[in-house]
Amino acid sequence: MAMRENLVAFLALWIVLSALLSPSVEVFLTVALIGILITLEVGEFHLPREVKDSLRLSVYLLLLAFAFIVARKVYEVIK
Repeated sequence: MAMRENLVAFLALWIVLSALLSPSVEVFLTVALIGILITLEVGEFHLPREVKDSLRLSVYLLLLAFAFIVARKVYEVIK
C-alpha cells in the first residue's frame, strides 16, 4: 500500500476506535483532534493538497469544540 492509503487507514481506524472506546463525546472529540493532528504531521508530504485542506478545516472545528469544552470545565471548577 502507498503511504497515502496507510495514513487514511490509520485515521479511519483511529476514529472508529475512538468512537467505540470513548466514555463521552468530549473525550471522543479530543482524541479525534489528536488523531487528525498526527495524520497531518506525518502525512505532510504524502497527502494531496485537497485532503490536507479538508483535514485542516476539521482541525479548526475540533479546536473550537476543544476550547468550548475547556472553557466549560474551567467554569465548572470555578463555580
